[in-house]
Amino acid sequence: MNSLKEKRKTDVFVEDFDVNYGGNSEETLADAELENLENKANDGNAGSDANAANAQQSDQKDAQLAEMQEKLLRLHADFDNFRKRTNKEKEEWYQYASQTVIEKLLPVIDNLERALGSLNQQSEEVQGLFSGVALTYRQLLEVLQKEGLEAIDAVGQEFDPVYHEAMLRVPVEAGQLDNQIVEELRRGYVFKDKVIRAALVKVAKN
Repeated sequence: MNSLKEKRKTDVFVEDFDVNYGGNSEETLADAELENLENKANDGNAGSDANAANAQQSDQKDAQLAEMQEKLLRLHADFDNFRKRTNKEKEEWYQYASQTVIEKLLPVIDNLERALGSLNQQSEEVQGLFSGVALTYRQLLEVLQKEGLEAIDAVGQEFDPVYHEAMLRVPVEAGQLDNQIVEELRRGYVFKDKVIRAALVKVAKN
């Protein structure tokens, strides 16, 4: 009688377990373990996908950073070139700012030279009157020379088309060389190593 009761209890326990856990206990435990493994595998795949996505984002950020650095270097180089070019233009402007004024004064110097050159034909009284003009002429030349104006050598020099402009060609005479300047018709000038007016000359040619 007792054995029947115990068997009945066991059957009730198994039935309750099947109801609560969905059937055979061994099969349920196996299914649960399989599901757990699948979940872990899915979690691992998800982690791998996340790592790959993070690595891709990191590579994109590195590429963007490298591109920005390259643009910054190009911008810095462009600005440096602009600064150098501006400074050079500014220096040239300061250096040659007075060139236009000096070029306008050259005809005045020519007229003074012609006037002073004719004094030898005048009386002593007239020469005395022109002594002040000669002093003014010398002072003007000194001021212009300090600014960078220099006369071009001509007579006795070999003709150079950079500094001289041939107005006349004459046959070579005794003591002269071919292509030698024998007379200066108008003085030429250089302003700070820049020819602002070539000398008009007469050249001996064979």
